[in-house]
Amino acid sequence: MRDSQTWDSQPWGSKPWDSTPEYQRYIFTAPARKPVSGPSHDMPIGEHDTMSSNDFTITAIERWRLDVPFHERCAHTVEIRVPGWSVVDLYRVTLASGAMGVGETLENYTWGKIGDDGAQRYVNRNAWELIWDDSLGAGLQMALFDAVGKTARVPIHRLLGSQFREQCPVSWWAQDMEPKLWAREAVAAEEHGFTTMKVKARPWFDIEDQLEAVSEATSDHFLLDADFNGLLQGVDVAAPLLKRLEETFPILAIIESPIPQDDVAGNAALRRKIASPIAMHFGSPPVMTAIREGVCDGFVIGGGASRVLRDGTLAHHAKMPFWLQLVGTGLTTMWSVHLGAVLSQARWPAIPGVNIYSHTLLKEFHISGGHAAVPEGPGLGVDVDWDVVDGFRVDPDYKKPQPREIHTIFWPDGRQTTYKDGSYREEFLAGKLPVFLPGIRLERRLDDGSDDFDNSWTELFG
Repeated sequence: MRDSQTWDSQPWGSKPWDSTPEYQRYIFTAPARKPVSGPSHDMPIGEHDTMSSNDFTITAIERWRLDVPFHERCAHTVEIRVPGWSVVDLYRVTLASGAMGVGETLENYTWGKIGDDGAQRYVNRNAWELIWDDSLGAGLQMALFDAVGKTARVPIHRLLGSQFREQCPVSWWAQDMEPKLWAREAVAAEEHGFTTMKVKARPWFDIEDQLEAVSEATSDHFLLDADFNGLLQGVDVAAPLLKRLEETFPILAIIESPIPQDDVAGNAALRRKIASPIAMHFGSPPVMTAIREGVCDGFVIGGGASRVLRDGTLAHHAKMPFWLQLVGTGLTTMWSVHLGAVLSQARWPAIPGVNIYSHTLLKEFHISGGHAAVPEGPGLGVDVDWDVVDGFRVDPDYKKPQPREIHTIFWPDGRQTTYKDGSYREEFLAGKLPVFLPGIRLERRLDDGSDDFDNSWTELFG
């Protein structure tokens, strides 16, 4: 099997390492403590050493801001749809034991984050007392769990609960793309051991052409989950379209949020009309309403450790499956694997989005048969590629610039409508534009600095 921290033939992290970085990390330190005998980052306490509560005292918290390039295979689309996802705040937490924990927060897409002043106040605190506090934000909480696990010499899933599975399902992820690009993503997914792909199904592309392209490019066992984000508008539109897709394309598996989630009656009716399971984000509508009214077959769950364990436990009692949706590089992917290891109903493939990046930030990353093995090493149980991380470091306050865009919808009757951003989504969602017409397509251009783009922009938008 190919080395899975590389997509295609190029190693993840081809950006050269800067041995003399211009930017300094933000670091908050406490007075030095006497180290435990023979500490190391991977196994901080020696075989015959005695562990004490003092070993879990936080001595330093560092934040490194990274700009992780998107993979060239999907960069054009991702740079338009989710450009800010390349900005990653990497946290390093050091404990008195000598253990260093690592975590990450996507600056522009996360369930929670903390400012530098907020992080500083936790220096000199006991990490054991903090790990279940979701207000820490994604990166800091993950790093604390990693550091505590390393100090206690146990994998994170042992801190979370009883292990239920040894391998967790993980899915590839693709934004809205023309049919041949969805097919290319699916081929890459299979080449790297994935057996499922979640896609953004959008009304400005011909969904039947897209599904046909993926079906022709992949193995019979490959499955595709489609997230409509409510853009099928209502059961009157959704039911006939989804029934036709189900009959024509066996590749179609789970349908996420086909119509707005607050339409309780509509979702319940739609579920009775189609065969495919429906996934909805946990909490909208209120979970007990969702269960009682039968609006979905399972959930999308995300958030901090406490919330995920709480929501996942409720899903267990309701006997409803879910996928974990925690987005990031290889660090977040393996964090979600630890969570999935202890949650019995986390049997739908997790959506980490790791495949959009040029590098996982890890020295090793493997998917086989659509699953990731649950790490058994201490903490996260992964090896960070620090040379690669250093190469991606930017100024601590770095903001990613967003170039100008031109979006053109080509309607089946020959009309064209042009936008300077993706605002047309709201028009489709509100029912102002017809959805999922056969033959419709979208073209997008990013400002490449050329006179041609500048002239086109000026002519269209002034």
